[in-house]
Amino acid sequence: MLDVNRIRVFRAVVASGSVQAAARHLGYTPSTISQHITALQRETGLTLFEKAGRGIVPTATGRLLAAESEELMGNLARLTGMVDDLRAGHTGGLEIASFSSAAQQWVPSVVRRLREEFPGLVVDLALNETALQQQGLRADIDIRVEDLEVELPETPGRCRRVLAEETYVCVVPRDHPLADRGEIGLADLVDEAWIRDDRVESMCTQIINRAAAAAGVTPNYVARSDDHHTAMAFVAAGVGVCVLPRLAALTAPAGTAVLEVSDPVPRRRIVALLRDSSETNPAAQRAIDLLLEAARGVDEARAA
Repeated sequence: MLDVNRIRVFRAVVASGSVQAAARHLGYTPSTISQHITALQRETGLTLFEKAGRGIVPTATGRLLAAESEELMGNLARLTGMVDDLRAGHTGGLEIASFSSAAQQWVPSVVRRLREEFPGLVVDLALNETALQQQGLRADIDIRVEDLEVELPETPGRCRRVLAEETYVCVVPRDHPLADRGEIGLADLVDEAWIRDDRVESMCTQIINRAAAAAGVTPNYVARSDDHHTAMAFVAAGVGVCVLPRLAALTAPAGTAVLEVSDPVPRRRIVALLRDSSETNPAAQRAIDLLLEAARGVDEARAA
């Protein structure tokens, strides 16, 4: 029988891209990671990695094993969680995965309402923004973003519900010449220093860049951050301006102004993917309803 921990370490190396990165993520030494990989290759009789420059990359066999083991590891994580819940005397659980701004703005009120209606419910929240975070993820509800201009295939084993279509806004320093305009066109930002809320180009940055190109603007990015809070802190410090989704800008710090963006208006879609096996779970169904309420609340606040 395959050693489950070795499979977990192997998948971490594949997802992280190197032994050193996997060691940092898992809290192991690089030599321990290498020992696990060597043992797994001996155990399976397969060559899972090959040298590439100073590092290693997964072979075709390794990539196949990583893909085929995803469901197994997800089910194992859920089984472990169920055992923990039973040991603690809990009789029901719900796992929600989300990107950070929805996790901050929507999920807390949803969980509060769920706990009022299902007192024995235990809720787990996982972030899903990176490949490593998505590894083995088998959440009952997976809140994700989509590009309106990209047609996506159906997700096997998931029922898709559209929660909202979200526009982007621009956060500028409070003393910026544009700060009192209320609404600007992307062309107004042609000579500005821009800040990105990601370091590796994400779907959101692709949406922004496409809209900017339509306005004849090539963003001059002078700073990049892994999260929107830090990006907006850069704005408050006067480093530049930041175009980002409305949901993220709800936490814009003091010293900034949030402006509507037009000509064109960048947009993204927010969806919830409900696992087929969770459709009979009353808490999961109720969570979808509450997420729809939370999404409508943001739109209503904007209209007001």
